Amino acid sequence: MLQVGIGREVITPSRGIPLCGYFNPRPNTGILDDLFVRTVIFKQNNVVSGLVVFDLAFLGTDTIEKIKAGIKAAGMNFGGNLIFSATHTHSGPYPDFLFGVKPDPKYMELVKDKAVSSVKQAYANLSQAELMTGSVKNNPLAFNRRYWMKNGKVLTNPGKLNPDIVKPEGPVDTEISVLAVKQDGRISAIIANIVNHTDTIGNDFVSADWPGRMERAIQNAIGYDVPVLTLIGCSGNINHIDVSNGDEYYSYAETCRVGTTYAGIIGGILKKLKKLPVARIAVSSTKLDIPYRTISDVEVKNAKATLARIGNAASDGNLTSEGIATGDGPVAKFFAEQLVEYKKVCSGKSRRFTLLSIKFDDALAFISIPGEAFTEIGLEIKKRSHFKKTLPISLAMGECGYISMPECFSRGGYEILPVTGGGPREDTAKRIIAACIELLNKVIAKVP
Repeated sequence: MLQVGIGREVITPSRGIPLCGYFNPRPNTGILDDLFVRTVIFKQNNVVSGLVVFDLAFLGTDTIEKIKAGIKAAGMNFGGNLIFSATHTHSGPYPDFLFGVKPDPKYMELVKDKAVSSVKQAYANLSQAELMTGSVKNNPLAFNRRYWMKNGKVLTNPGKLNPDIVKPEGPVDTEISVLAVKQDGRISAIIANIVNHTDTIGNDFVSADWPGRMERAIQNAIGYDVPVLTLIGCSGNINHIDVSNGDEYYSYAETCRVGTTYAGIIGGILKKLKKLPVARIAVSSTKLDIPYRTISDVEVKNAKATLARIGNAASDGNLTSEGIATGDGPVAKFFAEQLVEYKKVCSGKSRRFTLLSIKFDDALAFISIPGEAFTEIGLEIKKRSHFKKTLPISLAMGECGYISMPECFSRGGYEILPVTGGGPREDTAKRIIAACIELLNKVIAKVP
């Protein structure tokens, strides 16, 4: 018998705590909508697994280990079978040290406690359930944000209606997949796997961004407050910006438009769900070392020359990725400073991450990816997986930075630039794909 439990807790920060998502901290000046940690627990026979999803930019491995320790201290021994992921909102607090900014310790203690409480709720609420699935290849809001330019290089977010744009560098994974939990004759939770960046607001207010607005729109359509867990797919090079028009693309109105549009698409999927019979649930995991890049002395010399040329460039607002398109300036200064610091503290070192997969017979599998994986990575994993439906979850079980395709490193774009805490080695995409496929294809003994 399959049992499912659901839990949810608010993790909205206090006013003034800086927001993470741009290259400079932004002390928040209020709240547009609440942030949540949402949990869905699956239990069948002796196997307990699940998903814990945070409205945060990412999760550090230290935070995940503290949450797992809290789960164990609360008398639950299945923390190692949970996938912890983030929705990647750019309007939530710093969850870990990044770009010289430390997270607020009291806030992170709140996040840990609320996460444990959410898992406790879900486990206490376990009851008989059935699973329903559906998907469409229809994502009209997703665009590859890296473009070939007339100068032969690739530029990220070159600006709307830029006459120097030639074409997008790569594809978009347009698949939107849904796993719905049905209990007591109604849908009790919705899990949606969507490929898109979560940065549509652009101000200094707290918000869950479009996943939060999507949940609210789905709730309004269904008629009750069903929890919606958004699993961000491989969208390191994907965002919502259509460069072919001049419409505004950073505002809360845009956030609501994106969220409402996705809610409509999911509403269509919900009408055509098919039952997912589950004979067994299995969990498998592996460890993967992800090295940092090795930075040469020449690269450091060039970065220092850039800093000398730019001088004390000042910014009149938030430092976003769009600043790269302007050439020398505050954002270029930021990346030059980061390269020099990266050489000191990261170059040549390595980090260890857990890759975890939750499998439902041979019909469906979740697979975690610890970073902002390019969309080609998700497409390749889906192509090579033997499961009928594979849902890659980026920004899960930690954050190693942008996972770019090897060929991108010689082309340009800010995702390939080394920053402290990010900048995985050039072969990381191939190693991630290989490790994920090996994990997905790992034979698991049947549960008695």
